[in-house]
Amino acid sequence: MMKKIAACLGIGIVFGTFIGLILSVFASLAYSQSEYMPVSPAFMSYFSNEIQAMLGAIALWSAIGSIFSLASLFYSQTDWSVTKMTLVHFSVTYLTFLPLATIAGWTSLKLGTLLGFTLTFLFIYVIIWFVAMLRVKKEIDALNQHLQDNS
Repeated sequence: MMKKIAACLGIGIVFGTFIGLILSVFASLAYSQSEYMPVSPAFMSYFSNEIQAMLGAIALWSAIGSIFSLASLFYSQTDWSVTKMTLVHFSVTYLTFLPLATIAGWTSLKLGTLLGFTLTFLFIYVIIWFVAMLRVKKEIDALNQHLQDNS
């Protein structure tokens, strides 16, 4: 299990940093257009220079990637129902991502902003969950067909 956790951490750090970097480039193109801004102005204000802000961003992106990667381990609990796995995964990812998103300046704890963030997170989560369920259903149907063909 420790090897699995270490692998998830490594994957989460790499993918989190990569996705964060790519999204920061697109955000810079969309909002600033002439200069690269790796983080929001709110997050940048925590640091005294851009290098520190970039290192902070890498740490933040790594933490976010690690959270989502480690949370995927909940889906390996084969004695849990799909509903339980989904609810635990959603709760853990939301409750750990929210503080990081707040620190990053992507959301705030003001009621309206928090509600918008929560609804957006839920919407994206439902889409990803639905696509994953369709994929699993397709795999199960293929296995069942294979079993029927071989019996």
